[in-house]
Amino acid sequence: MNRLCLSAALLFLLVILVDSTLVNIHHIQHEGHVKTSGAQLKNHTLLALYGAVMTVHITDNCPLIPADSRPAFCLEPKVVGHGTTKMPRYFYNAKTGHCEPFTYGSLGGNKNNFLTLEDCMETCGQGAGSLW
Repeated sequence: MNRLCLSAALLFLLVILVDSTLVNIHHIQHEGHVKTSGAQLKNHTLLALYGAVMTVHITDNCPLIPADSRPAFCLEPKVVGHGTTKMPRYFYNAKTGHCEPFTYGSLGGNKNNFLTLEDCMETCGQGAGSLW
């Protein structure tokens, strides 16, 4: 998690802690807060900060959801090659989001060509490069 996201998360938690603290009514009686049993909670600040923190997460691409770190070649189409030797291989199908088998012709092709299903999944499959 980058430092900006960590700072925003800590600030958010700090405001929750401060906002849940009871405040003496006599000091805030005319500020439009809701009265509760002789004490009052300042919840409006929490909502305002929650919106600000969510804005930071959205605009700064903080890793709430890990970024797609698949190599670009995972998006390349299957290329069977043009050799005469036929080999079983796997490629990542970006349309289906799965690694699929194909027969490779031993010459030509591209990097979207894996010896094993496991190699394909580790490189291009769900969660590839994820920190989670």
